[in-house]
Amino acid sequence: MLSLPAHVLRFWESKFRQIRPIKRAAGRRFYRPNDIIVLFAIKKLLHGNGMTIIGVKRFIKENGIKHLTDIGKKARDEVGIMKGKNSNLDKVLFDLKKCQDGIKDLDRHRLTEIRTELSSLRSRITERIAISISDVSE
Repeated sequence: MLSLPAHVLRFWESKFRQIRPIKRAAGRRFYRPNDIIVLFAIKKLLHGNGMTIIGVKRFIKENGIKHLTDIGKKARDEVGIMKGKNSNLDKVLFDLKKCQDGIKDLDRHRLTEIRTELSSLRSRITERIAISISDVSE
């Protein structure tokens, strides 16, 4: 949704106490709807408006969380509108899925080749053993 790498989200969690995802036993994080809105706002202020982290913290302190969530909702809606207009995202996701399926097919093909090669080696080893046994018995 945010088009941000995981390490950026983790960093922002350490800098903004307003972001508190639920952490499961395996370490997976689940962001609540309010967390997502705050993340949209922070992204808008940092990347869209060119503010610094200190500037965003000051903004939150001076204007409050309500103003921040209003910015986040607007930013989220803008992304939704852009996503609706631009079906390239859906095409990219489809292509990625297709590539993953292709990789599975390549893996299956490669494994078949390896199996054939191993069978051939096994036959050759068996032949060599038979020849060695016959040479010893003569």
